[in-house]
Amino acid sequence: MAVLSTIISKKIVKPLSPTPSTQRWHKLSLLDQGIGNFYMGLVLFYPKHQVDIFQNGPKQLCILLENSLSKAITYYYPWAGSLRDNATIACDDTGAEFLEVQVNCPMDKVLYHQDSSIKNITFPQGVPLRNAADGACLIVSQLSHFECGGIAISVCLSHKVGDARSALFFVRDWAALTREPNAELVCPPYFVQDSLIPSPSDGPLTFPIIVSKPEERIELEKRFYFSASKIRALKDLVSAESGVENPTTTEVVSALVYKSAAIANLGSSHEQSRLILLSDIRKEISHSAPPTSIGNILTIFSTPIYNNKGDLRVSKLVADIRKSKHELSNRDNFKENEWASAMLHAYKTGDGTYRQSNCDVYRCSSASNIPFQDLDFGWGKPIRATMPSSPFGKMFYMMSTHDRGIEVIINLNEQQMSAFENDKDLLEFATPAHVED
Repeated sequence: MAVLSTIISKKIVKPLSPTPSTQRWHKLSLLDQGIGNFYMGLVLFYPKHQVDIFQNGPKQLCILLENSLSKAITYYYPWAGSLRDNATIACDDTGAEFLEVQVNCPMDKVLYHQDSSIKNITFPQGVPLRNAADGACLIVSQLSHFECGGIAISVCLSHKVGDARSALFFVRDWAALTREPNAELVCPPYFVQDSLIPSPSDGPLTFPIIVSKPEERIELEKRFYFSASKIRALKDLVSAESGVENPTTTEVVSALVYKSAAIANLGSSHEQSRLILLSDIRKEISHSAPPTSIGNILTIFSTPIYNNKGDLRVSKLVADIRKSKHELSNRDNFKENEWASAMLHAYKTGDGTYRQSNCDVYRCSSASNIPFQDLDFGWGKPIRATMPSSPFGKMFYMMSTHDRGIEVIINLNEQQMSAFENDKDLLEFATPAHVED
C-alpha cells in the first residue's frame, strides 16, 4: 500500500500581537546573505500513548499548537515576516503556514521505512527541498495524524533567518508555550542581524538563491545509525591509532563517513578531495550577546586536500580535523571568518562557494550536540527527531538519537552510494538507520 497524506486543513497563523514599528526591518548579516533561500526541516514523532491525554483528540491538539505557534512567532518576528531582498526581511506579520494532515498508515510504517523519502510525508509537500518563493511564509509547519493515533510535528524554517541552533531555540520556545499557554518567555530571542558580520563595503551580496548544479542533483539519500557502543569502539580505535586524546563523536563519525564516501567516488571524479565542517561560534560573542542569539552564527573549518586513497585513513582524518579545530579556536572568527571569505570569493568570481578548492568537496553539518530529542510540547519527549532530505550532493548531516547514538543522513549519486553502503569499514560501525533499534 502506498503511503499517502491527505490535507485536513491549511491556514496562515498570524502573530498574536503585531510587530512594533521599531522592529519592522531585519537586516541580514553577510553569512545570512550567503545562505541559499531554502528551508531547514525538523520532525518529531510522538506515539499514541503520549498524546492520549487530550479528551477532545486531534481537534484540541491542533488548536493548542496553532495558538502557541501564534504566540511563538510574536517573539520570533523575522520568521513571521517576508523576504524583501537578499539583505532585508520585512517584519510585516505575514505569519506562518500551518497544515494538518492525515497519513493512511501507522506511524511505524513511516518512522522505520527503508525509503527515506517516506519520512518526507510528515513535512509540508515539497517544502524542505525548495527555495522559499516570493511572498512565501518563512515558517511552514505540519501536524500529521497516523492511523495508530500517533502524531508527528514538523517545522520548516527559512535558513536566511538562522541556523540549526536558532531552529532549536524556536521549537523549544514553541514547545514551552504549548505546555504553558499563559506563560511568557523568560529569555526571549536576540537577533544579531548584521551587527556581527555586516555586508561588504560595496553593498550586500546579490545572489538570493543558491542551487546545486545539474550534475550534483541528488539521486539517492540513505540514513545510517551509529549506536553508542559502536561510537565508543570507534573512538577507542582512533585514539589507539592516532594518539588523539578524547576524540569527539563528531570527529570520529564525520571522518569515517567522509572517508567511505570519498573512496567510493575514486575513479569517477577528482582523485583529490577534502572535508568541510560547519562550526557554531556563539561562544565567541558571549560577552556581547546572549547564548540564545538567533542568526547564522557559523564558520567553517576543513581538512587538507587529500590526493589518494592512502591519505584517507580515519585516524589521520581525525588528527587533521582536531588540528583544524585548534587553529579555529585561536583566531577571531568574526574578523577572520572562513565561511564569509568563501562567500565573498564566490560573489566576486561567480564560482560556487566551495569550488575554488578544485577537488571533490564533502560537507558535514553536525547537530549531534543539539538536543532536538528533548523537545517536550507537554506530552513527553519525542521517540525520534529527524530531518528531511537535503537538496545538496556530497553533503551529510549528523543528529543524535534518543539512545545517545547518531543518525547520519547522506546524499550521493547512485554509483557512489552503491559503493558507499557496502564499505566494510563503514559497516563495522554503522547499520541502515531504518532498522528498528
